[in-house]
Amino acid sequence: MLKSYPHAVHRDGHTHTEFCYHGSGEKAELYVAQAIKSGFGMYSLTEHTPLPSQLSRQIPNGPELIAELAMPDHELPQYLGMAEELKAKYKSQIELLVGLEVDYIPGMESYTRQLLDNCGNRLEDGVLSVHFLPGKNGWRCVDYKPDDFKDGLIDYYGSVEKVYEAYYEAIEQSVEADLGPNKPRRIGHLTLIHKYQDIYRPQDPDCCRDTILRILNKIKEREMELDFNVAGLFQPACNEIYPSDWILREAYRLGIPMVYGSDSHRVEHVGRGYDAFQETMRSLAGSGVKAALE
Repeated sequence: MLKSYPHAVHRDGHTHTEFCYHGSGEKAELYVAQAIKSGFGMYSLTEHTPLPSQLSRQIPNGPELIAELAMPDHELPQYLGMAEELKAKYKSQIELLVGLEVDYIPGMESYTRQLLDNCGNRLEDGVLSVHFLPGKNGWRCVDYKPDDFKDGLIDYYGSVEKVYEAYYEAIEQSVEADLGPNKPRRIGHLTLIHKYQDIYRPQDPDCCRDTILRILNKIKEREMELDFNVAGLFQPACNEIYPSDWILREAYRLGIPMVYGSDSHRVEHVGRGYDAFQETMRSLAGSGVKAALE
């Protein structure tokens, strides 16, 4: 069952495993061993969920791309079993949480709710993310490749600003969506759409500001959390945390809990950017605004 956990603990709340087919293929046990070595006390396994066949029929290079982005349905029980075995094996060294990174896909909520209903009694943590938007020739993955972002989304919507608007609209829907009692409580990489911002930067730097503020207030109202996702720091065309500094400040002011996430897709990613998380939280704590990690 999904629940809240202490936020002061040395914790990684967003990680992947060998069941992620755009990752390194390294076994989850190697990630866990690295987390223990790095001093983590809590570590969430949050693998990508299977995606609906309806999506794969409506995405360019559908079956091939879907196979790269998420595990097939029949592997979900294997993944959960693997995570539970590791949890038991390493219980004296680290608290492992069995979880998923769940894709919110507008219009396909029934699939997502059914998936969560089927395995929710085995879940202890989760991340709710948006990776797909309607685009040219069907659905497009927002963080696949820069040229795909341009061809499939910017050209389809007409501007970077309009792509951002569509993305944050989907994020807002994900916060509001009724996905049942096992819906993840943490919104993943809120500003993932900024991944290619140094290549395709919006002309209006304040575009979507009002929408993002509204999203944060809805996250607060629903007692949800934010993924403090450091992966963006290591993306050459992004170079910033997901979410951006001003959003982190506003989230902290609102008292929204933020959980460090390495978004590890390789063992060497475990613990990356944790110093940036600590530094940011210290800076926010010293700024005089309300603390989110009380």
